[in-house]
Amino acid sequence: MGRLDRQPKTGGNPFPMNAELKIKLTQVRALLREHHADAALLGLQPNFSWLACGGEAHIPLNSNLSFGQLVVTAKGFYVLANRIEMRSLQDEVVKGLGAKPLLWEWHDGATALKALKQVADPAKTLSDCGDWGTTARPDLFAPLHYSLQESEVKRYRALGKAAEAALNETCRSLRPGQTEFQIAGLLSERAWARNLTPVVVLVATDERVTNYRHPRPTTKKLRKFAEVVLCARQHGLIVALTRLVHFGPVSKDLRRRHNAVCAVDTELHLATQIGTPVKDIFRQGVAAYDATGFGDEWHLHHQGGPCGYQGRDYLGSPTAPGVVLENQPFAWNPSITGTKSEDTILATSQGVQIITPAANWPMVTVEDDDGPWLRPDILVR
Repeated sequence: MGRLDRQPKTGGNPFPMNAELKIKLTQVRALLREHHADAALLGLQPNFSWLACGGEAHIPLNSNLSFGQLVVTAKGFYVLANRIEMRSLQDEVVKGLGAKPLLWEWHDGATALKALKQVADPAKTLSDCGDWGTTARPDLFAPLHYSLQESEVKRYRALGKAAEAALNETCRSLRPGQTEFQIAGLLSERAWARNLTPVVVLVATDERVTNYRHPRPTTKKLRKFAEVVLCARQHGLIVALTRLVHFGPVSKDLRRRHNAVCAVDTELHLATQIGTPVKDIFRQGVAAYDATGFGDEWHLHHQGGPCGYQGRDYLGSPTAPGVVLENQPFAWNPSITGTKSEDTILATSQGVQIITPAANWPMVTVEDDDGPWLRPDILVR
């Protein structure tokens, strides 16, 4: 890579336009016209991966920042990055998308501003991160990726199948005496082996299943009961799912609770229809808690909400914004003390489809007005 003063500033795009990217650039440019801005700069991982058509630019897993930024103008598309990262981005992340390089020196932030100014006025640039004097408006960009294109849906289905396989294998391999950290490690290993990034791994055993809704793994050893949760990312997209494993017979009380949470989950799934306000779906879920005799349980944990390029774009609530869009993913996660039900679904014109369907797993059949709906049961070992 040459020096800054040797970068091409203008010229024709030698790459054929990616059909997915073309639609996304049109969306971003429409936003620019609406807000009278000259350019957009995207540097947060969800937005970067969306515009990069599945390219990922993460280094620390605990950071939402990409190690490069994408810049869109009325006629141009660019990748802005320092000298450390530019080659990797061009070779492995945005290859084939026709993004022209804007290079800066990692030790001199002023060169980043200089590079950006070659194509845009930072004062007239909207961004999701506020870098380089741009105007931070992350709220404008997130809705652009709520509805997935067919190419994204194809990637999402593959991700869901792989994530379920990683979790399924882990649950079937569990043995009493393993620590929660060991279980988390086994799950992470199986995720990485499938080219998935395990962005959330939660494990609870025995009384910790009852005590904690977000159980971070500990040194506690498994005796009889385990809850294992995975949020996995691939091509920037994230799925979420939960499975439960029990050694020995399940008690009548746990059976009653799990059947109830599956009924709530079914109500949330089947209510997730295109055009339905998210707050109305949430209210139907609350009513389902009441109908199962566990009316107060929804207060103890959030119920999930729309997802895709984030673990949750926002949470379902009595005042949640938005309506369900076509090809919009959701991950509802109702819980009743001691049990939980969670998969990732997609709202389509043909109805709700499960993205992380359980394979070769015991299922609970929930009878609904629209017919039977299957939810994963507790795996008895």
